[in-house]
Amino acid sequence: MKFLRELLAAILGVLIAMGIMFVILMIFISASASAFGNDKAVTIKSNSILELNLESQIKDYAPKGDDPFAEILVTEEAQLGLQEILNAIENAKTDDNIKGISINTLFVNGGKAQTQAIRNKLMEFKESGKTVMAYSDFYLQSNYYLSSVADSVFVNPVGEIDFRGLSTEILYYKDLQEKSGVKMEVIRHGKYKSAVEPFLANEMSDANREQISSFLNSIWNEMIVDMARSRNKTVVELSEIADDLLARTPEMAIKNGLIDNQLFNDEYNDKLKVLAGTKKDEKLNSVSISDYISSGKGRIKSSSSDKI
Repeated sequence: MKFLRELLAAILGVLIAMGIMFVILMIFISASASAFGNDKAVTIKSNSILELNLESQIKDYAPKGDDPFAEILVTEEAQLGLQEILNAIENAKTDDNIKGISINTLFVNGGKAQTQAIRNKLMEFKESGKTVMAYSDFYLQSNYYLSSVADSVFVNPVGEIDFRGLSTEILYYKDLQEKSGVKMEVIRHGKYKSAVEPFLANEMSDANREQISSFLNSIWNEMIVDMARSRNKTVVELSEIADDLLARTPEMAIKNGLIDNQLFNDEYNDKLKVLAGTKKDEKLNSVSISDYISSGKGRIKSSSSDKI
């Protein structure tokens, strides 16, 4: 009997301890949720610069998750909705507090079509009379494609510009299958059905090379026409720069007209202060695209009275 009493007492003690820990955890989560909720109340100050950083994953539709602990415990990858980005830029056109947009991102975490949609919206923003500026330590091709829409494009003096056209590589596994003794049973019909080609051959077929080349050339032609128009260059000139890698250093990129100047980050920040009308010794008012969206600028308010 004594043993049973001690056992029950031990079990009861463990349950009470777990209950106390659970209550403490709920209090912590509740306090954290309140803190995060307060952060969402973003106020757009006057003479602000909207910072366009697109390193978070861009999705055509990015709904908020149903998990109440996801934001607190950071279990979900940060993401931006494409339409929210476009709406935010559209709202910034008529927002008196926004003096201009700064594209400052190391890479664009989205597809070519999404990047082009954002680029086209930035062109509309410029038509409102407001300025777009761009800066990066390193320009990947998608990043440069987006940034080339800016009135001025700057790069870090020790940075690089990756401008060389589009290409792709495919791994082939036929030899691996023969050496390992594991083979894929593939059924296909038609020479352009190339998804399973890596398991059947050691090199690219003429049909697959034809369709991939057509696909890449179509995308590149869209990109190079847009960039040529923004940088006041011809398509032929940009093609030569890409073919001969004539923009691989900041000096070469400036000489060939892809970049306007090389600046360190603090020098670029001073230019943004001039754009915003901020004194050099004062702090620049800036708001990130995610905060601007969370302030309610990620949607377009309808003024119509008759709605469905």
